[in-house]
Amino acid sequence: MKPSVTIEEGMEIGYEGARWRGRQAVRLAKAPDAIHLEPGRHLLLARNGRGKTTLLKTLANLIPAMAGVFSVGGRRQYVDEELRFDPELTSRQIFRSFFQNGLFKTSLSFAERMELDVGKQYGKLSKGNRQKVALILAETRASDGEGHVLLLDEPFSGLDFHVRNEVDAIWTENQENVLRLVCVHPDEPTLQAESALLISEGRIQQHHAAGGWVDWMETRKTLN
Repeated sequence: MKPSVTIEEGMEIGYEGARWRGRQAVRLAKAPDAIHLEPGRHLLLARNGRGKTTLLKTLANLIPAMAGVFSVGGRRQYVDEELRFDPELTSRQIFRSFFQNGLFKTSLSFAERMELDVGKQYGKLSKGNRQKVALILAETRASDGEGHVLLLDEPFSGLDFHVRNEVDAIWTENQENVLRLVCVHPDEPTLQAESALLISEGRIQQHHAAGGWVDWMETRKTLN
């Protein structure tokens, strides 16, 4: 299946209130126009607290939309830093439990490129190295050519520039039949992308990049 994300006009994100705790519903942002994403890289840009993670979790079907509809074609993966495993397992054992044969070798290749010690126990890994495990799992799954939608919540958190550039290179090599929606922290530098989703002033809108580049430093001036 060709991966795709379609957000229909009027789709709204937020959180339902919990009546038993007296909490009111929180409505964060709405799409004033329809949005369609195809295979490639798309950035998700907004100031903190405006709904970036909420949008990703909504598209991943982890929380419901407040209103309206959306559709996701392909195998969706929500990737964040909260992934947890048995602390006694090594990264090699984790990858072996998910993959066999060629895909297992692919995971080890990604681990080498990202400078992950696959013999070290998961519980002893730093935040950045745990982030590498999550990225390697997602990228290895996505390398099967079956059509994947990767919803990445600040994937470069805890990674140094060398590893970040290596991840960027892996994405470029492994882009056929893969759609990546990448939530970007305000401190991240420019990333190449086909488009960006901007959440600002309660609106979710798509911005098509000129020349294939979305410049965060310029784009953030428009965000509120």
